[in-house]
Amino acid sequence: MSYLRAIFGLALVALAASLAPAQAQDFPNRPITVVLPFPPGGLSDLVARRLSQKVQEGLGQQIVVDYKPGGGGTIGATFVKSAPPDGYTLLIANNSIMAINPSLMAKVSYDAQKDFAPVTMLVSTSHILLVPGASPVKSISDLLALAKSKPGGLSFASAGVGGGGHLLGEMLKQKTGAPLVHVPYKGAAPAMQDVLGGRIDFYFESVALAAPHVASGGVRALAVTSKKRLANYPDIPTMTELGYGDVNADAWFALFAPANTPPAIAARLNAEFVKALTDPAVTKPLLDQSLDILPGTPDELSQVVGRDLARYGTLIREIGAKVE
Repeated sequence: MSYLRAIFGLALVALAASLAPAQAQDFPNRPITVVLPFPPGGLSDLVARRLSQKVQEGLGQQIVVDYKPGGGGTIGATFVKSAPPDGYTLLIANNSIMAINPSLMAKVSYDAQKDFAPVTMLVSTSHILLVPGASPVKSISDLLALAKSKPGGLSFASAGVGGGGHLLGEMLKQKTGAPLVHVPYKGAAPAMQDVLGGRIDFYFESVALAAPHVASGGVRALAVTSKKRLANYPDIPTMTELGYGDVNADAWFALFAPANTPPAIAARLNAEFVKALTDPAVTKPLLDQSLDILPGTPDELSQVVGRDLARYGTLIREIGAKVE
């Protein structure tokens, strides 16, 4: 009986192998769902909708954006992890979901490297170091000098433990030894309100979310974490120029499929999304938000995930950050 079961199992494997090329050749023959593990209206929504409109032209099938927020992105990621690996259920995830949550959270229900097939990097957004508009601080040197002279040091806000603003503040603290105190908020909006009100000394926020407050003068920008100066902010120096290039936690967004998705299907998806990321009609509104366009190969994305898992894992262990 065990012999027959073994023969039957081998037959199923052979059948699956013979069907895979045919399925890839026929792909896609129905709508594709792109899961966003974030609420509507954010940067990921802009990226997903702009890309979907173009990619569905190339694929000849509708792309449906499905929002599954919650759990720091783990709900949407777990949903896609468990979906059939046929290319019809995809995930747009960021570095928090793939590279920070596994170290920050006591338990996550997915393995970022084993449970997903990388397709392509999409975009990244830099952070900008802000102080209240009424602050006397005009530079990072001013900021650090004030921190070291003030009893108790300076406070810095974040949108939550383990977010980019938190990790960047901790990186700056580690690098300089300045007394900097983290104040976590439940989201970017309340954090920004306290910075605008002068109740917090400084704040690292994404460029896109900070833009209107920089324009109004409610906050003053000291530096950006991008590798080069941003076209929209040519007068703001980079952290690298100022000697703090390793204070960097740019937020990236990338496309993933469930693990074991046939390579031919992953390659087709990669080709169409990369093609869309070279179309000016798609990229202009993204560039207007100071996003970097980063199309690439699955292998390149896999390397980024592995690198960031190691980098953020080390930092999170060192600062003892945890989210239950």
